[in-house]
Amino acid sequence: MNFLRAAFETSGSPSWVMRVIRLQSLDRRHGFDLELVLGGDLGDRRAQATQHVLAQGRADLIDTDWLSIARSQDTDAPLHAIFPYGKIVGALVVATGSGIEGLDELRGRRVGVIRASDKNWFVARAACRQRHGFDPQGIVQLAEALSKTTLLSWLESGEVEVAALPWHLAPRVTASGKFRQLCDVLDLLPELGAPSVPTTFFATRPEFAATHPKLVAAFIAAYRDAVAMMRADETLWREAAAQPGDDAVVLAGLRAAWLRRICDAWPENATSQLNDFFERLSRDSLVPADA
Repeated sequence: MNFLRAAFETSGSPSWVMRVIRLQSLDRRHGFDLELVLGGDLGDRRAQATQHVLAQGRADLIDTDWLSIARSQDTDAPLHAIFPYGKIVGALVVATGSGIEGLDELRGRRVGVIRASDKNWFVARAACRQRHGFDPQGIVQLAEALSKTTLLSWLESGEVEVAALPWHLAPRVTASGKFRQLCDVLDLLPELGAPSVPTTFFATRPEFAATHPKLVAAFIAAYRDAVAMMRADETLWREAAAQPGDDAVVLAGLRAAWLRRICDAWPENATSQLNDFFERLSRDSLVPADA
């Protein structure tokens, strides 16, 4: 039996699909054994936590966004995308009583991000430039948490007024009524010339993809089977995604957001469209030349 070690953040949504693969024995059905390496979410200013796990050889596969894959090509730990995970972008969230009503009101505000190089922040900046003629990067008080857990604590304590949260945290945070969604970053992409294409991919080291093509193909098949089952069976989805304390409202919001984002195929021209979008951000100086 072939083994595949997949590293994900314990609090991340890819682990939901991986749980279904394991629980339904979809890995064994496709001829491999999926080993989950779950860990924390503390990364650094250049990479998320699981990228370091992959680079250190402690895992064979992770999920990461297209910006990280592009940045990695000129490093000693390049990434190779094998299949899209989905349109995984988050939301800007503020306190319910905040006077901030739109992106045009970000000037001078305390804004929290996981890292300044995060795709959610790049997209929000691009939308500000297009809609309102300014780049908030230099005119907000930007704070990098380097961890989604830390960022959430900053929002809850009032240390930041706006937080660029991962998509699956927003429904849980806003369900309490203490916070509201300023915007869903997914809704900003079409106006920026980025069609609804995946932004996040499962990735491996290039040499692993080259030497284990059958194992990679088996993982993709198991993943697609799991997604199909989770789409069709809401109970199965809830068993994989629910956390203690999640009520029906939270789960309904999470499922709706998940269904909008999850992907089970390579959309036509997805790679070229993402490259075009990345180049546009670079031309607008939103992404540093060395990114």
